[in-house]
Amino acid sequence: MNIRNEIAPLPSWKRGKAGFPAPWQKIFVWGAIGFFGLAGCSSPARTSISEPVQSVTDQTTAATAFSPTDTPTPIDIATPTQTNMPAIINPLTGLPVSDASLIQRRPLAIKISNYPRTARPQAGLSYADLLFEFYQEYGLTRWQAIYLSRDVDKVGPIRSGRRIDVPLMRAYQSMLTFCAEFDTTWDYMDEEGVRNLLLYYGPVGPPAMWRDNAQIPINGIYGNTAELRKAAKYLKIPDIVPDLNGMVFSEPPPAMSSKGSLLRVRFPSDTAIAEWQYNPSDGKYYRWSETDKGGMAPLTDRLTGEQLSVSNLIVVYVNFIQRNGDQIYELELFGEGKALFFRDGMEENGGWRLPKIDRPLQFFGPDGPFDLKPGVSWIVLVEDSSTETQTGDAWEVKFGQPTMGT
Repeated sequence: MNIRNEIAPLPSWKRGKAGFPAPWQKIFVWGAIGFFGLAGCSSPARTSISEPVQSVTDQTTAATAFSPTDTPTPIDIATPTQTNMPAIINPLTGLPVSDASLIQRRPLAIKISNYPRTARPQAGLSYADLLFEFYQEYGLTRWQAIYLSRDVDKVGPIRSGRRIDVPLMRAYQSMLTFCAEFDTTWDYMDEEGVRNLLLYYGPVGPPAMWRDNAQIPINGIYGNTAELRKAAKYLKIPDIVPDLNGMVFSEPPPAMSSKGSLLRVRFPSDTAIAEWQYNPSDGKYYRWSETDKGGMAPLTDRLTGEQLSVSNLIVVYVNFIQRNGDQIYELELFGEGKALFFRDGMEENGGWRLPKIDRPLQFFGPDGPFDLKPGVSWIVLVEDSSTETQTGDAWEVKFGQPTMGT
């Protein structure tokens, strides 16, 4: 069997490994249930994703019979109104969008720098629909920000692509924007069949990508998402209507096991410490990053000046493979694994599943699909051997040792 093209059904999780039974023993259906929350109907337990439906209301009035000598009586015809129109829901956030075309296009993934610290604050991250953060190499983390429903004039600084980006590209059917990459990464992307989905600095220049060294002295490359999409058309990158269903959203929170108002993730060095603190006033988690003085500082968006915040935090435990002893990593992002969920100041242990390598991650709690809060999610990928500790309502995850491969 070719693992790149097909994933066979997997056995249920063992209770000893994940701590709970297989959640997909129950059958749930996404994508075929209309969501009518904006129309005043009763709110469903979960927000499911449906194709936009165009409803046409025809109103026919009977002709009033009269003789030629009669004076016609004016007839008031009320303007037709539409009721119970399904909301158009973004499958990555669970939030409504005004135009279906905004989510019926290929996602744009952009590789974002997090070190050196002069890269901070980054620009345009608050406009992303989904954020991934992961260990890349030499003690450093980078991000893959996915843009679908919103465009932003300036996002970056943009950094180089790696093998680790490929499984995320495939899962979210996205094209990747970056500035450069190793020769071996080019070969790997050829082998994985994503070479035709790349937007990189050189063939792509202003106004889609440009250098702003006055703002960032090192690696100061930025992009404009709308112009990047134009560049993709020029380069004949195939556009698609992606199937991004998989996550489940609900404004009311599910029952959760523990308090979780703070999450800190320690990657392999002190140059990569990520922290989120819950703010009960707006129900969001705010991002903090390590400083060169040993403390933590709010991480803001350079465009807005506001601290980055998200509705959900998800820690995904996945196998990092280190090839030939080099700082070049691959992700075994398929099958199933452990996950931690944080929303509304609470935490729940659960799991993730990737039933097909070209479909988004699905998330499960002890009783079935985990209900995420509508809004942006920040997904942190950590090595499968990582460990977590809880002290009161604070959690800390320490990055484990990656698997050595040939």
